[in-house]
Amino acid sequence: MKILDKILEYRRAPYIVSGVIFVCSLAVLSCFRSAETQLTTLNHAASLSHVMSKSSDDLTNYARFFVTTKNEQWRTEFNNVLRIRNGDLADDKGVTKSFKDRVKEVPFSQTELNQLLKAEQLSNNLAKIEVEAFAWIDKGKPEINFEIQMHHYMAAQMLMFGDDYKKFKQEIVDTTNDFYAMVVNRLQSEYLFYMSAAWTLITVINLSLLLLVMIIKHKDDVKPQRVAVKKAIPKQVVPKPRAKKPAQ
Repeated sequence: MKILDKILEYRRAPYIVSGVIFVCSLAVLSCFRSAETQLTTLNHAASLSHVMSKSSDDLTNYARFFVTTKNEQWRTEFNNVLRIRNGDLADDKGVTKSFKDRVKEVPFSQTELNQLLKAEQLSNNLAKIEVEAFAWIDKGKPEINFEIQMHHYMAAQMLMFGDDYKKFKQEIVDTTNDFYAMVVNRLQSEYLFYMSAAWTLITVINLSLLLLVMIIKHKDDVKPQRVAVKKAIPKQVVPKPRAKKPAQ
């Protein structure tokens, strides 16, 4: 109680408490803004993971379609996916920017960035196998000998549907999923920290407001009260009546 009394009686206490409330309010706003930034980063992570997975799946599907049907349309679609990812062709939204440049625009940690770029590199490595399968198809098309032609076609299909291809494909999926899990875990931890800090600051603000009210109330109680002094009213002197002279 002695400490509280000293605080209440300190002349500059209202200004100090008001300053604490102001600074804590700014800190709370900063915490909420950081939480909002984290949500934006999480949305970018989900979007880029989707783009990576979709481009990888599109390459696989178009390559398998071409190997199966020998239709050049699918090879064109395959090459377009690579060109979009490399920034040589505009995407569906009309944006011409490489996947690597898009990733670097988001404030990921270096570990997260490396993980997502690793997924892209694995997909590029798998594209080399797919291009190799295309080469077998190109060898088989002009071949007159049916058996040799079928040998080339089967070699292409083995590359696209074999166990090694499935293993490499799964590695891309796992790497992309690991990237997203890393981002979620980091942002969740930071979000909990900022929310805890925000609620602590809000508690400090409420206590400071209560203290400020007590200080103002205390100052009002100890303020000296003015006592009105009544002025004495001077007595009026009533003149004495003169005695009448007796009649002669």
